[in-house]
Amino acid sequence: MTSGIPVTFRDIVDQIVQFTDLSRAEVEQRVWLEALNLGWNVAADARRYGVTAHVYDGRMEQLYREGIGFIFETMVYSAQFQRQRWTIHALERVNIHATTRRVPTNQLKILMMGDGAGNDSLAFAHAGFAVDYYDIPGSQTYAFATQRFAAAGLLEDQITLIPGYDIGLSGVYDVVVSFEVLEHLPDPLAAIRDIYALLKVGGIALVTEGFGALGPPYPTHLARNERFSGRTPFLFVERGLALSWYSRDPLFKPIEFVKPAAISHLDRLRLLADRNVVMLRLGSRLGRIRRRMLNGL
Repeated sequence: MTSGIPVTFRDIVDQIVQFTDLSRAEVEQRVWLEALNLGWNVAADARRYGVTAHVYDGRMEQLYREGIGFIFETMVYSAQFQRQRWTIHALERVNIHATTRRVPTNQLKILMMGDGAGNDSLAFAHAGFAVDYYDIPGSQTYAFATQRFAAAGLLEDQITLIPGYDIGLSGVYDVVVSFEVLEHLPDPLAAIRDIYALLKVGGIALVTEGFGALGPPYPTHLARNERFSGRTPFLFVERGLALSWYSRDPLFKPIEFVKPAAISHLDRLRLLADRNVVMLRLGSRLGRIRRRMLNGL
């Protein structure tokens, strides 16, 4: 186990058994199925609750509240090397931000926005940061994360649960971290505006998204959001947040945005001058055209 995040089969099983009512035999089976086919447990929840894949409605809301599939998905996915790199990059960037702003790391105000089972919150807490954790209050995933934080002795010390982030929309956060959240939301543009409002001037957001991932393993990724695939840097700059950095390994996981006093024309031109950003947009557009042509056959 590294930085409070379980990375072996046994450790993942142990934590899920400890903080749910499931038997060890069932947990072992479901962890194996998730490891062999990422998204298996959420797809099973989708069938159980009668969810129409990629369409947000009351049944999908019920899945988010009552389903346990996301516990398995996030626990198994977080153990993968490439997924761990997102967190490593985020910690590095937040440390750089603290140094640049001359703010002690333990005094940064950080929001973990949609952190599910809480792995990134735990990683940040073990690295010495204090964070606010937000996910769907009352959900099975939220309850699971809460128990993990309490067992680690971090609840209300380094990790604070918040039922909503409306109180922070006056610009109280130095950092917002939101990994693979936007693609699930009925209005991701409103969420980006919220991220802007949550941040102090000079604050940063570290974001990943899966707008273009609409295969069978991802029934809760919304089809209506596919049009945003490849456009994330542009969506953020249009809402006041400038691209300041992105990972090359893995590419664009995560992307960092900064909240300047005002967006300039230069901020927009930098996007058009960045080959990776342009290729991301072009590749996503061509991919959408190809899928539509194939669906029309």
